[in-house]
Amino acid sequence: MPVEISVQQMALMRNVEFMERSTGLIAKVAGTILSEPGNTPYHTPRASYAQKVIQSPNQAAYQGAPQFVMHPNISSYTTYDESAKTSTTTAPDVNIENTIIEIWNALAGIDTPS
Repeated sequence: MPVEISVQQMALMRNVEFMERSTGLIAKVAGTILSEPGNTPYHTPRASYAQKVIQSPNQAAYQGAPQFVMHPNISSYTTYDESAKTSTTTAPDVNIENTIIEIWNALAGIDTPS
């Protein structure tokens, strides 16, 4: 029986290497957000979240991982081992970083009308 994509992707959260990469990249993006122009849409709440990320990048990565592991930039590079119930990814750092950038407002809990 095929394993659901949600199961495959959430297994990445148990992958230490992926979570370490994600921690470093979410902290990197947070620094970039703090440098964006003040007139950037939603800058104040984006910057507020960035400050929280910098204070605790491990926690931010773990809390955000359910959202970014499901993104096609990550899921299309994921391999699931059904017998071990583990996932690995060959997604390059740029894919992880771009995913975090793309969903930053959602990670920050900002309600942005479409």
